[in-house]
Amino acid sequence: MSAPIWTVAEVARALGAAGSFPDTPIDFVTQDSRLAKPGSLFVALSGTPSGGFISAFASARDGWEFADKAEASGAVAMIVPHEIAGIRIPQIVVKDTLIDGLWGLARAARARFNGPVIGLTGSAGKTSTKEFLAAYPNAYASPSSFNNFWGVPLTLCNARPDASLWVVEMGMNQAGEIARLSELTRPTVALVVNVQPVHLEKLGSLEAIRREKVSIALGLPAEGVLVLPAGIKAPDWKGKVIRFGDKAEVHEVAHAPHGDSWQVVAALGKKEIAFSLTPGAPHRVQNALAALASIRAANLDAATLAIKLDRVGIMSGRGVEQAAGGVTVIDDSFNGNPASVAAALQSLQARNTTGGRRIAVLGDMLELGDGAPTYHIDLARHLDGIDGVYCVGPLMRHLFEVLPAGKGLGWHDDPVTLKPGEVANLLRAGDVVVVKGSKKMFWVNKFVPGLVAALQARA
Repeated sequence: MSAPIWTVAEVARALGAAGSFPDTPIDFVTQDSRLAKPGSLFVALSGTPSGGFISAFASARDGWEFADKAEASGAVAMIVPHEIAGIRIPQIVVKDTLIDGLWGLARAARARFNGPVIGLTGSAGKTSTKEFLAAYPNAYASPSSFNNFWGVPLTLCNARPDASLWVVEMGMNQAGEIARLSELTRPTVALVVNVQPVHLEKLGSLEAIRREKVSIALGLPAEGVLVLPAGIKAPDWKGKVIRFGDKAEVHEVAHAPHGDSWQVVAALGKKEIAFSLTPGAPHRVQNALAALASIRAANLDAATLAIKLDRVGIMSGRGVEQAAGGVTVIDDSFNGNPASVAAALQSLQARNTTGGRRIAVLGDMLELGDGAPTYHIDLARHLDGIDGVYCVGPLMRHLFEVLPAGKGLGWHDDPVTLKPGEVANLLRAGDVVVVKGSKKMFWVNKFVPGLVAALQARA
């Protein structure tokens, strides 16, 4: 049985709490009372984020209103801003449960870990790259997409002290957030997966996005390593840099498709290394190169990771395939931006089909600012080899209007009123269809499960 990650007394000492606390073991730290379980520590956060952070999921209710539910689910202690009446488990009282509580405990967790820590960010593919890195033996990585102002400290608080490597994903909802998360994480290696036009409404320009992503270097020590794609500049970082991508220190030498898999040969400096990816796709190769470059930067064995890469599958909503009614449906609906949509189309182009068509169902790419129509029109240059496109949303109308004759399958203005059966009726046995767009377009509305059900019903 593994040792607990904390005891209640250790948490109290880390936060400077007054009083006497038991040595009760803690196996899990959560801010969600619904996830509390026996042996967990419940951190009762305010419904309105403190510390200047922004959340699209702000709530009128505060976490401590659910303290009784967390206790009933087995929590052994909780961090609260004041004593909660009727609670029998230890209560560790701090002024601000986010900054003084969760972030304070995260700093204590990081301070006691002496192994390598890879922090990563990027416009697209950071979660997939994180999953590649998590394949390293005995590594601990951010769960799901825990990459914001509460997800990053939760990752640190739950990270195993005996892990070989910590992998911490970082995202942003506002300028300056990545730097703050990196300074909390204090990575020994900082990875920027890519810089693409995402969050333009918030940051204003591609140069501002580059500055935000590269600000992850602010958490590095002087002897740390910054891992960058070829061509991305980081003039303010004076330390070591390792690059990946075309003609960089870490780059693809060749690949050969074998069914759904790709056999890849990559160069790491003067050494070549071979590995497999299933499924194979250009963007997955780039993510794998980013992971291998980061492992190299951490002075770990890249070959040890390479042999594990083929076991890393696709996360839900990020390219998972299923067959329904003779059609192969690729669910890539978790998110969408110009880079990731182009990558999805490129992967679809590479698919082998026998008598079927390559079909793309594309939804609006949001948060692109004033240039949004142009970014949608620009997708037309990625449609070689794509047999048909169905467009969803007011922004995708711009693409639909410039589609070549015979390639446009239809346009629907509102994803909420789009009936999956209407799209299913456009598909034939043997077709391969990818569904891609911003999260609000298809993922939130559970369009893909509806499409699969409609295809199965007609079979």
